[in-house]
Parts: sequence; C-alpha cells; structure tokens
Amino acid sequence: MDKQPPLLLLLMALFVSPANAGDHDRFLGTWGTAEQCARAPIKPGGTVLAAPFEIGRVWMKQGQLWCSLDWGPVETMDDGAFTAATAQCGEDSVRGYFLGLRLTGDELTLRWDFPHSNGPLRRCPAS
Repeated sequence: MDKQPPLLLLLMALFVSPANAGDHDRFLGTWGTAEQCARAPIKPGGTVLAAPFEIGRVWMKQGQLWCSLDWGPVETMDDGAFTAATAQCGEDSVRGYFLGLRLTGDELTLRWDFPHSNGPLRRCPAS
C-alpha cells in the first residue's frame, strides 16, 4: 500500500514550515491594554475582568474565548510586520474569522473581518 501523506498535510506544511515558523515569533505572547494586562474590572466595582490576548503558535485566547489559528506568511515592512491568520473561535458554535495582525514598533493591532479592530496593544509584563 502506498503511504503518501495526504495533500492537505503537504499544503499546510508549506504555510507553517520551520522556515516560516520563526517569523511568527514576534507576534506571540500576551498582548493588551494597561487594563487588560492588569486584568482590571471592565466596569468599576464589577466582577467581570478585562483579559489580554494570549497568542501562541496554534491557539489564541482572550478570557474564556479560544481560537485555533492557521497562519499565513509574514510580510516585513519598514515600520514593522504584518501577517494574517484564519481564526476558528468558540466551542459549541464555532465561527470563522479572517484575522490581520499588524505589528508597528512594539504595538500590535488585531483586525477581525475588517473593519473591527483591537489595539494598539502592548506586550503585557511577565507575571
């Protein structure tokens, strides 16, 4: 029996190959506003806390929301870098998004299915 890898795995390897994987490192980490990084209450006296975006190689998390990420290539620009990912978010009801990530200096902006965006965000201090 011929044991060739499925075509889908080969195509995925082109986008997230070891040569490309390091390019995404600059986007990984915990990002947020000062309130999100401090996990401060969203409203004064409230019990719901602001949450930063925790971005990893495979998953992104904000509070209780988890998204699987399928990264695109990184484009380096004079003032930073841009990449995109498809994000599949949710658990019982999964929703797909096109997510653009723009890094300018030390600020990250996330654009969800344009024109909605979050940012600029800064790296949260390590706890």
